[in-house]
Amino acid sequence: MSEKIKVLLVDDEVDFINMMQFWLKSRDFEADVLYSGEKVVDQVQTGDYQIIFLDLKLPGMNGIEILTAIRQVNKQIPIVIFSAYGTMENLKQATELGISGFFAKEKGFEEAARLIHTALRIHKGLSRTEEKKEEKDGS
Repeated sequence: MSEKIKVLLVDDEVDFINMMQFWLKSRDFEADVLYSGEKVVDQVQTGDYQIIFLDLKLPGMNGIEILTAIRQVNKQIPIVIFSAYGTMENLKQATELGISGFFAKEKGFEEAARLIHTALRIHKGLSRTEEKKEEKDGS
């Protein structure tokens, strides 16, 4: 059996993010939640996450500030920005900081799962065929 994909979810909308966490766990992902941005960098350094979903609008630090801080300690981890309020300026800034994708909150969680697999495949430099072989081999 292959190792679970470990996801960090960062959002202050408790109902939404708890539902997303529950859905991901039901699909055999490991998912942790933070409701504000203050502890994200510490979690990234100690949590061994494979991908982060980061909301743009958070109390305290906003998503762009958090993304900037993450990139100072980890330039490689795939990060998907998600928001119901994304602006073109925010997306431009986030893209310049190396995001792996954007998830609109009105999309279904199946789309989030596809983004996770796509971002990790790109991060690892795998084609879909190589990814399926890797999953089959259990590595």
